[in-house]
Amino acid sequence: MRRRLSSNPLNKPSQHRERKFYVSGFARNVLGNLLTRPKSDLRAILEAAVKMEEQSHTLYTFAQKKVDSDSSREFLKELAGEELKHKQKLLTIIEDREKISELGSGAGKIRNLKIVDSMKDVALDRDADYQKILIYAAKREKATHDYYDSLARGMASTDLGSLLSKLAEEELNHKNRLETEYDESILREN
Repeated sequence: MRRRLSSNPLNKPSQHRERKFYVSGFARNVLGNLLTRPKSDLRAILEAAVKMEEQSHTLYTFAQKKVDSDSSREFLKELAGEELKHKQKLLTIIEDREKISELGSGAGKIRNLKIVDSMKDVALDRDADYQKILIYAAKREKATHDYYDSLARGMASTDLGSLLSKLAEEELNHKNRLETEYDESILREN
């Protein structure tokens, strides 16, 4: 029997039809619907991306309360802060589309470590330990990256495709950082 945990801000019925948070239904619907329009609405895509950044911030803020280690808490706090910075970049682009060039990690080609790609999905509940938090968060970043990337490939050689590629790059950068932390904190300790 599945139980809903009211203490978890991420356990919202609209987001947990299959007990997965990953990419919100709102963002999936908005981005998916945009592809059917002759001229896609950049503003709607950016607003959906803002919502996804807010959800990621909520995830990392929630996860900070679940860890015992100060260094783990600091890592999650840093990720939460980055999500707010991404949100601010997106809001700036909504107001001034010339700022699109500021989006992206700036780190060049980001290596996909693929550490969590074949791992079993985990639920984020009140008993989640740091290992589960890292797996859950990395899988969410992977799903978001894959979604943006597939949309970008479908709109290659367009401004919108370029924007979606940059959003995918931001998500892959976070996945990489989470997997690196998983490798250093979990795999090497065991």
